[in-house]
Amino acid sequence: MTKEIKSGYNDTPVEGVTSLTFPRAVLNIQKDFRVKSNNNGKEVVLTNITSPIDRPENIRLAYTDVVNIYNGTGIEPSVASPTKKGVSVLAQVTDVLSVTDTTDADFRIDLPLSAHLVIKVPASEYITSAQVQAVVGRLLSSLFDTGVSTTSRLEAILRGSLVPTEM
Repeated sequence: MTKEIKSGYNDTPVEGVTSLTFPRAVLNIQKDFRVKSNNNGKEVVLTNITSPIDRPENIRLAYTDVVNIYNGTGIEPSVASPTKKGVSVLAQVTDVLSVTDTTDADFRIDLPLSAHLVIKVPASEYITSAQVQAVVGRLLSSLFDTGVSTTSRLEAILRGSLVPTEM
């Protein structure tokens, strides 16, 4: 007997769109980052040594064991895995953007930005990194209009307009 893994959805094709790209930063971890703190393999904070001391960029990665991955999911116990264990992974970036003025040397405003992503998965041989990547891709797609990589939907969300224009 062969096991199959299926998602609970079927995406309707978008006419004229076969795939999307999302630009990712090309981080040079080896050259630009150093370990700022390391908590016994449960959390590490990397700091970017190319950023100014007063405006650091940090990347935080954390790993936590989850006792019962099914808590709060609403999944019926009859279809739950015999093992309830899982893991949670956190990735967080904190950054500071500076606004300066080319004609006024005293003008500077610092603007903090941060983003984090939490991934919770069962500790199961059936879960692959490709499946996690697909879920992360779906999460990123929720910030954009259907079938495009333009930022108009993200601009609306940042202003509190949460319902997609297509709805």
